[in-house]
Parts: sequence; structure tokens; C-alpha cells
Amino acid sequence: MPNTPPPRAVRLEPLSIDHLPHVMSWVNDREVMQYFATRQNAISEDEERGYLESLIASSKDRAYSIFDGERYLGQCSINQIYWPARNGRLFLVIKRDEQRKGYGGLALDLLVETAFDELELHKLWLIVRKDNRSSQAMYLKHGFDFEGVLRDEYFVQDRYHDMVRMSLLVPNGT
Repeated sequence: MPNTPPPRAVRLEPLSIDHLPHVMSWVNDREVMQYFATRQNAISEDEERGYLESLIASSKDRAYSIFDGERYLGQCSINQIYWPARNGRLFLVIKRDEQRKGYGGLALDLLVETAFDELELHKLWLIVRKDNRSSQAMYLKHGFDFEGVLRDEYFVQDRYHDMVRMSLLVPNGT
């Protein structure tokens, strides 16, 4: 009988200030943060606490911590929700030591379900660096499609980067 991995109990938990120590475990990891244009300098715990508090209080953002059982994996959210058009920007990050284990796709499925079923959004969109092919492949596998290229959109590590915009519409166009 082949060796099968144990079942995963991945879940999204609404972001809480209690999750701050978990977030701090990756927020200053340069390898993880290299793709985030606005988060290139070291972030103090107080700065991150303030950011999380504003995110939690926001009417245009829904943020979640990702867990497998009790093990913390990363963060995801739907941001910049524009309620009249029912669309929002997707964000997903898995901390470095949990990457490439399938957790991103599992969390993405849960976040898409939340967006379309609970929040009743019509469209999810995201931007990802053009050179981040593995993330693009994951989003394509989960039904996202390309909308276009944002040329020289981000300036990170002393150079400009093109970003790719991708989106997913609610099934059946409702």
C-alpha cells in the first residue's frame, strides 16, 4: 500500500490581533516579501499590529489566517472590496517553510468559496509579478484567467517589475 499523506484540516480563521506572532513569523522574511512592492523595509511588531487592527476594522477588507489543524500556514484576504460591482482583490501568502506543499491551493479554494458564497462577490482579481510563474500556474489551475500586463507597475529591489492581472468570475455569472 503506498504511503499516503495524512488528511489535511486546512481552515481559514478570521484575522485576530492574537495572530500577530504568527504574522511576524514571515512578514520580515525577504524571500517571501520580495513580491510585495509596498512592504520592502523591516516591519516592527507595533507597525504590524496597527496594520492588522486597520484591516480587521475595515469594511472593504476580509482577512483570514490559514491553519492546518493547529499549525499556522499564512494569510489570505479579499481587499479593496468594491461593493457596488461586487468585486475584490485577492491576497494569499504561505510562509516559506510551508510553501510548495499544496497549502496555497487549498487556502485559495476556501477563500474563493468565501468570496462567492458568503460575501456574494461577482469577481475576484489579483496581480502577481510576471516572473512568478509558479503562482500564476496555481491561479490558472484554480480557474483564474489573465486580464493583462501592468508594465513597470512595481519598483522593488532597485528595478521595475511587470505585474500580471488575473481574475475569476463567479460560476454561472450570477
